[in-house]
Amino acid sequence: MSNFMPETFKDILDFIKSKPKQKVAIACAADEAVLKAAEIAYNEGILDSILFGSAAKIKKVAADLKIDAEKFEIVNIEDDKAAAPAAAEAVRNDKAHILMKGHLSTGAFLKAVLDKEKGLRKSKVLSHVQVFECPVTNKLKMLSDGGMNLYPSEEALFHISENAVRTFSELCGRAPVVAMVSAYNNAVENLKSTQYMSKVAAELTRDTEYGFVNAFGPVTLDVAASKLAAIKRNIKYEGPGDTDVFILPNIETGNLFGKSLMYFAKAPSAGLIMGAARPIIMLSRADEYSTKLNSMAVGCMLALRQRKLI
Repeated sequence: MSNFMPETFKDILDFIKSKPKQKVAIACAADEAVLKAAEIAYNEGILDSILFGSAAKIKKVAADLKIDAEKFEIVNIEDDKAAAPAAAEAVRNDKAHILMKGHLSTGAFLKAVLDKEKGLRKSKVLSHVQVFECPVTNKLKMLSDGGMNLYPSEEALFHISENAVRTFSELCGRAPVVAMVSAYNNAVENLKSTQYMSKVAAELTRDTEYGFVNAFGPVTLDVAASKLAAIKRNIKYEGPGDTDVFILPNIETGNLFGKSLMYFAKAPSAGLIMGAARPIIMLSRADEYSTKLNSMAVGCMLALRQRKLI
């Protein structure tokens, strides 16, 4: 297993250029940002893409961007609702290694992912992980879950956290420091998520193949992010200021935290669904091509780890 420990998206992009090229299946690929990212990934020697959707629409968008569509394999599917299942099945059958959402609704995409016969579901809970370059340290960090699970139970929160720990470990080559973020620094009776977080943090704190996972919480965001804040609040945990993974109590806080990083702090980001049999890239249709390219790079790195090619 490689001991490569990237700190930025550029580190990942530079590293995977020399590794076996992976393949991504993109559902409903007639999207400017998706095709621009796919072309860059192809030109950089990172990824090949199989484009699922209307061939006419894909070629029209590519022509408008002055992209040669002939460099990609295109699977012509006129019905957008059929494109996601076909792309998921291609990944399930190892014709591609990564699944990616293009220009279609999240609901239609996830329906294909979760299909019992042709989908990619593996673990009990699938969860969204946002990878971002911290605006303060310029190092890779993660947050979860801002994209899938609404108000997770204690069991679901554990699986969400475990998915994030596994993702960070496989991407960055080391075990993370995990903060269970809340509005309180202790478990309180009238906010059940704080009670869940206290128990989950204890379960997560353990040795793994990537090293020791240090999980603590519940803690407020300032404590998770700052040693000084922890000292001033007399918080005794080891880890504040060094947090790699931020676990949020519900989709609202996760989504707001993630979008704030992207739109106000301009933090480079990537977005994936974890807990499936293969890496799944799921982004907003509003996301820029750079976010989609970062996500392709992360997906490629995870695929290489899973396939034991690095």
